[in-house]
Order: sequence, then structure tokens, then C-alpha cells
Amino acid sequence: MDPEAPVIVIGAGIVGAATARAVQRAGHRVTLVDSDEPGRATSFGNAGYLSFDSLIPLARPATLKKTPQMLMDRDGPLTVHPPSLPSLLPWMARFARASLDKKEVAKGKASLKALMLQADIAWKTEIQASGLGELFRTRGALYVYESEAAFLDTDEMRNLQSDKGTTFEIVDGARAREIAPGLSPHITRGIFYPNGGHSIDPHKVVATLAERFAADGGVILRGKVRGFGRSGNHVNSVKLTDAELPAKAVVITAGRASGELTRLLGFNAPLVAERGYHVMLAPDNVRFDLPVSPPERGLFFTPMADGVRLAGTVELAAPHQPPSWHRADLLKKHFAAIFPGVGGAETSRWIGERPTLPDYRPAIGRAPRLANVYCGYGHQHLGLTLATVTARLIAGQMDGEPLPDGLEGCDPGRFG
Repeated sequence: MDPEAPVIVIGAGIVGAATARAVQRAGHRVTLVDSDEPGRATSFGNAGYLSFDSLIPLARPATLKKTPQMLMDRDGPLTVHPPSLPSLLPWMARFARASLDKKEVAKGKASLKALMLQADIAWKTEIQASGLGELFRTRGALYVYESEAAFLDTDEMRNLQSDKGTTFEIVDGARAREIAPGLSPHITRGIFYPNGGHSIDPHKVVATLAERFAADGGVILRGKVRGFGRSGNHVNSVKLTDAELPAKAVVITAGRASGELTRLLGFNAPLVAERGYHVMLAPDNVRFDLPVSPPERGLFFTPMADGVRLAGTVELAAPHQPPSWHRADLLKKHFAAIFPGVGGAETSRWIGERPTLPDYRPAIGRAPRLANVYCGYGHQHLGLTLATVTARLIAGQMDGEPLPDGLEGCDPGRFG
């Protein structure tokens, strides 16, 4: 292994760009590799919300119990791409096992708590260090409920948030409509998080991180990784289609494609493409200035620099399948139900692949059986939220710092 070689970070989404910056600031030479420009994949179209108080893993009994009903509702928040079903069955079985295993659910809660305790300060530090302030707003966030039963389902979440020290306000429908003008009269309850923040241009966040990284001496390369050179338990090179890069260390932050890379290195990352959609609307008659989510519908409505973004739903699919654009049409239908008469013409639509492991915990830290390979993938709905804390943890571990207590459940080697 050449000690003068750079650290190679594979994947230039939000997690990869943040990691490249963190490792660079720790004093290492870094090369960031992706087959596309930074931030052009899943990071391009997320909802933009910094969800620092998401403390319950989706792999839990309550989710599993609701899954059949959600799958039967064609307009619901969850669907399976029919041709992909055979290839998804092993992942779905693992998800079911993780959801029913009390120890696995407890690991999920512990992991999220450990990450979220650091995520806020990690983002504040990065925003200041990389001059990203103009791309973020702190206007709060509002979750709205269409029935008392749906609100009561949040008891566990609110208890965990209270234990963490989260500030929130339980509001009635009238107060919710004051916070987010234009809300439908049928909204009965809400939870307002006054300290909630969001990005008004998630793609520009990644692009700016990459620009700052390059300006400070980092190298950005376009290329597809085809293999690795190894010497014992060390990786000493990354093989692209038309080049071989010497490597002091390797970081895998390639989203859903990370599973293809881990197979080349001899360990498993059973990632699924949890596809999400967004639709951008012109901001006609939009008077709310904070992210609003109706959790029963599995969506976020976020004011962005160029309009309002309707983002969400889950479509489990095999890689590289054609989009199901009726899922994007559903976003507009749901928005009209929650904000009747709000929003103008559609200006664009998008599909992205959230990288999701069956236990809904990311993989963070050193790879199994390899001394100089590190992982940061599988962040599912929380890629933006957890990007900078993941970056910090990887950079720290690379320099000999232990991961904090509670992150044992994020071990990249847990799937063999």
C-alpha cells in the first residue's frame, strides 16, 4: 500500500461528497469517483428535509402489520413493481424477520438515536465550513394528521423525541392552518417542530460541496468502478474501465450500487432500490414556508428555490426498471387533498432510488475482513439527514477513533 496514494471515495451523492470533504479536512489526499456528475442520482431529488428526530426504524412490527393493507391500496404510500417481485422476495423476507425480532428493532432505535444525537451539529458545522447557508432554511416542519387515530399512532415517536430533548408542539387543525396557510379544513391534528430545517436546493448542496472539495485540492473523476487490486486484507487500487487508481484507503458511498461493489470485495450488502418520486410545481398561491408531511400518505411537501416539491412514496423495485410515472401523478392528487387550490403547473418530475437495507439501518464503518475499506451506504429515507454525521464517523475511524456506542447495529459485516 502506497502511503502517498489518495483515499478513494466511490460515489458522489450527498454522503460521498460530505465524506470526501471530511476525509480531506482530516489531512488526507482524496479522489472522489462517480460515473456521473456529483449529486445527479438520488441526492438530486430528495424532499430536502433534515429529519433529525426520526428515531424509530421502519423495520418494526407496526410497519409489517400495515404492509398488506398498504400494498392493496393502489394509491397508497407503498407498492411493489410487479416484474421485480421475484427478485425482491429474499429482501422482503429479511425485512419481515428484522421487523419481528425485538433485538433487531432495539438495535435500530439505538443506532438512530446515536446518529441523530450528532447529526444536527454535524450539519451546522458543514454548512458553516462550506458556505452553504444560503441553501438552507430553519422555518420548522409540520406533520399533519387526517384522523385522531393516525395522530395517536405517534405516541411512541413523541416519547422517544421527548427523551432526546426534541422541541415540538401538538396543535389542533386551526393552529396547523395558521402555521401552514392553505391546509385543508379536514386536517384535525398536527405536530409542529419549530427547529426543523430544510434545503431549498438539495442538488446544489451536493454540487457546492464538490466544488469546495475540488477548490481545496480534491480530485473528482468520472468513471465506473470495475474491480479492486488487493494485497492481503488491504485494497491498494481501484480499477476503472480505462484506468487503475492507487489507493491508501477506499470508502464505499455509492448508494444502491454499493452492493455491486461489496460483492467484488467479498461481503454482502442486500440493498434494494426503494424508488421515490417527486413533482415540482410552480409556487402559485403557495403561502407555507416550511416542509409539511401527511404521514398517512407517506409524502413531504417542501418549498424550494424554484417552486414546491411534492416528494415521497415507496416503490420497491429491481435496479434499472422503467419508471412508474403514475406514482408521480399520485403526488399531485395527494397534494390537492391536503392543500386544495394551492400550487401551479407542473414544471418537472423525477424518480430516484433510495438505497435500503432490509433492517432499515445504514452500513457505517470499516468493512469486514478488510483493513482499509470503509462503508457509508443504506441510508434509505435519511441520506441527506445523516450525510455529514456519517462523513465525520468514517473520517474519524480512518484516523483511529472508535465509533460511538449504539452503532453496533450499523456494522457493514452484519449480512455476511
